[in-house]
Amino acid sequence: MSRERPLVIVNPKAGGGFSERKTARLIGAVSEGLGEVDLAFTEAPRHATALARAAALDGRTLVVAFGGDGTVSEVVAGLLEAREVQDHAPATELAIVPRGTGGDLRRTLELPHDIVEAARHARDRAARTIDLGRATFTTADGTSETRPFVNVASFGFSSAVAARANESSKSFGPKVAFLGAVVRTLAGYQNTEVSLEIDGAPPLRRKVMLGALGNGRFFGGGMQICPDAKLDSGALSFVTVGDFSPAYTLTHIHRLFAGTHLSLPDVHASVVRAVRVTPVDPQARVPVELDGETPGYLPATFEIVPAALRVRF
Repeated sequence: MSRERPLVIVNPKAGGGFSERKTARLIGAVSEGLGEVDLAFTEAPRHATALARAAALDGRTLVVAFGGDGTVSEVVAGLLEAREVQDHAPATELAIVPRGTGGDLRRTLELPHDIVEAARHARDRAARTIDLGRATFTTADGTSETRPFVNVASFGFSSAVAARANESSKSFGPKVAFLGAVVRTLAGYQNTEVSLEIDGAPPLRRKVMLGALGNGRFFGGGMQICPDAKLDSGALSFVTVGDFSPAYTLTHIHRLFAGTHLSLPDVHASVVRAVRVTPVDPQARVPVELDGETPGYLPATFEIVPAALRVRF
């Protein structure tokens, strides 16, 4: 492998999985756009993190994430780990060839749908510096874990939907998969009262259906949950959706896709640098979602990491 060639980290399970023929066709498209590349295929969860970390420590100048939002998030975690080891090393740049269920980061970055065109973007675009989010949450075994997120972190109903959507068929597309997960999750979901500590202010209580912290604008297969979020603002967009009933949610879900929900009653939006979220009921199991993955539960702290990543888009 050459340090000058881009390393393309491929998630073979993204977008429904790769057959041998499909793999050859898709990798051919990436090479057509990027030129000569090195390939690395992920074999297990968090493998992309290890591959990206090793590439950055080896001095690779460009790492390309070929997969969905979860793959991108894992690659970013590896790049950050490498930087912690080598503080003064040149930052490895990230590019993205999107292929996955939700594609919400692709929407925020306005990347092409076509693989060849996305790969050309990765080759030709100058890198831009963006912020990252960082979440410290509670794992299933009660320990604490910290992970970055590139796009959106959320808690509550949206996290339960993400977990259900990740387990469902995507044969009719991501929007249908997420809408189906919304309907199925609504049937038994109970909204939760949480305590919010925002930028060091005294705690406030709010009964919520969900909360989202956006570095990017979209989640849930195209819902514009944080329409005012900017990737380089130095802050997170914090949106909470209040004590909505299932009927009210279904009636107004189109406004989530359009990004016009901020004017609804009991929807709150603010710009924050750090938020600590704790269930008022200590027995409540409120899931946390990061870039489409559901790694843990509240209590959790979400904070901005300004100017943390160089991305070509």
